[in-house]
Amino acid sequence: MNGRYDVVVIGAGPIGSYTAYQLADKGFKVCLIDEKEKIGQGVLCAGVISKEAFKRYDLPSGSIVARIDTVSFFSPFGQRLEYEPQDIFAYVVDRDVFDHKLYLQAKKFGVDIFLKHRVTDISGASYFYSIKCREKTFSTKAVILATGIDYKLHEKVGLGDPPNFLYGSQVELPIPSSRSRIEIHIGKDFAPASFGWVIPYREKSSKIGVILSQSGKRWIKKFIEQRLGDSSKFDARDIRIKPIAYGTVKKSTNGCILAVGEAAGQVKTTTGGGIFYGLLCSEIAVDKLTRTLRDGYSLNDYEVTWRSALLPELDIGRNLRSIASKLGDQDIENLFSFVKQNKFWVELLVPRISFDYHSNFIFFCMKSFGHLLGLRDRK
Repeated sequence: MNGRYDVVVIGAGPIGSYTAYQLADKGFKVCLIDEKEKIGQGVLCAGVISKEAFKRYDLPSGSIVARIDTVSFFSPFGQRLEYEPQDIFAYVVDRDVFDHKLYLQAKKFGVDIFLKHRVTDISGASYFYSIKCREKTFSTKAVILATGIDYKLHEKVGLGDPPNFLYGSQVELPIPSSRSRIEIHIGKDFAPASFGWVIPYREKSSKIGVILSQSGKRWIKKFIEQRLGDSSKFDARDIRIKPIAYGTVKKSTNGCILAVGEAAGQVKTTTGGGIFYGLLCSEIAVDKLTRTLRDGYSLNDYEVTWRSALLPELDIGRNLRSIASKLGDQDIENLFSFVKQNKFWVELLVPRISFDYHSNFIFFCMKSFGHLLGLRDRK
């Protein structure tokens, strides 16, 4: 054995690095393993994180490239609704910088880090596990899988895969946009049952993307051509596609092994965002694992706690996507027109808007606009 640890964290993305340094701060001997040579390179993500997440988790402000105070929604036929909170709503981050700074934070807190190490096997029983890489073998009391969408180790340790995946397609284009506004575009031609986005990024450039239940570059091509009219600057070879967990793994714990973040399917079923939910569940994991290692409590409490916190949000997100798949563009257009013509609805909707928790807003919309959209007739 080349190393003995209290906890080995596999995966040095933002959730793995955050979890590792939080455990190290509590006095545990922690090891962080990742197969990459450099953390924070080539991450595919829209990179929008709520203001509340930055406050709650003391996230690296040096990664922020834009501050969002307006969200503009565009209907299939071009109507526009705007949400303008009184303060900053969210931040756009450079994920390369964001991930790297959290990794450096883990290093600062004394976490032993091994890059270019791919874990090939996990064996053992509760309170004693062998983590095998080609270069080293590690011994540990507990294991945390923070491997994102890589589920190869899950089968080895008795955890499951997510039931389904969404697919995010994104490209950065030299299209200037407001530095403080996100655009959300709805239309079946380019985003059936979903949406596309335009997000300010680097100076004079934007992130353009769509998220769908099916993979393929044709959707984002249609979005760019129909909504941005800038196909002359567009090279399909620059498009990148990433699968996103849609639903939770069957089990997120087994003995003293647990999964956190997208490795557990802790991802918003509405937008595909995983940073906030991953950090929230990391916080829960650190608390439960601390009790397990110090006082012998079962890690099953981790499963119960995070599912209780997130399942209502995940369920209503799936319901929303199911409903959206049955609606036509004219249905959405009618809803936009109704809200624009009845301004008092805006006053009722705005207090229910939350960047990280969507169930209250979605439930209110379903209840209030179900008849307008003909939802009862579509069941």
